[in-house]
Amino acid sequence: MNNDDTTLHIERVIDAPREAVFAAWTMAAAMEEWYQDGPDYEARVLELDVRVGGGFRVEWGPAGEPPYRETGVYREIVEPSRLVIIETLEGPGDAGWRDTQLTIELEDQGGKTRLKLTHELPSRELRDGAAGGWPGFLDRIERYVTR
Repeated sequence: MNNDDTTLHIERVIDAPREAVFAAWTMAAAMEEWYQDGPDYEARVLELDVRVGGGFRVEWGPAGEPPYRETGVYREIVEPSRLVIIETLEGPGDAGWRDTQLTIELEDQGGKTRLKLTHELPSRELRDGAAGGWPGFLDRIERYVTR
């Protein structure tokens, strides 16, 4: 189901090889860095099994407050060019979504990487919420792979 009304599309070019960008999505140390959404945030990868049918579990948020919890199951892995993940996000209060599809496509652009993120969400409201969050995560991934 790819409904453009509820699907978020983000594209950007990152000045790093796609192998490095792919690794940032699949290594616990990298994820613990780019899930930190602020200077007082903590992030922990509690589970990471990068194989089709495997998954991940991450908790993050401001220190001392109830964390966000994200779980994902890998539906497709084509290293270093594609990840398809079924993602569930639970946050403080009613924040979050269940069983959404996240597709990450990485295209080589002469040593740089064109990253295409497609997140299929159940409503425009959740799409708009994700549109407010994903750019910061991508900024931190970009900082991680270009330092």
